[in-house]
Amino acid sequence: MSEKEIIVVTTPELPGYEIIKVLGTIHGLTVRTRGVGRKIVAGIEGIFGGEVTAYTSECEKARKESLNRLVENAKKIGANAVIGVDFETSDILQGTATVFAAYGTAVIAKPKEEK
Repeated sequence: MSEKEIIVVTTPELPGYEIIKVLGTIHGLTVRTRGVGRKIVAGIEGIFGGEVTAYTSECEKARKESLNRLVENAKKIGANAVIGVDFETSDILQGTATVFAAYGTAVIAKPKEEK
């Protein structure tokens, strides 16, 4: 594992690694507004049912951005791994914006010695 590499897992442990120190909870956030154009397209797609593609790509971008921010925040406090990562979304501003959050536990881990 290089100095700048961060291991990110959804599991509470890192197989093959020993957790040396727990640095605490960590998060990454981004807030995205819903533009008028996307609302119109989403409304039209909603009439016919199925996936609302107008929001899918924006949700993917926002999820990646929140994860990138989580990783950057973990680096700032000296972590080399984040365990128990999960994602959450919440609507704010009467549903005109969405908060995308990635959160987990920042840790310092080292590879286990083979016996």
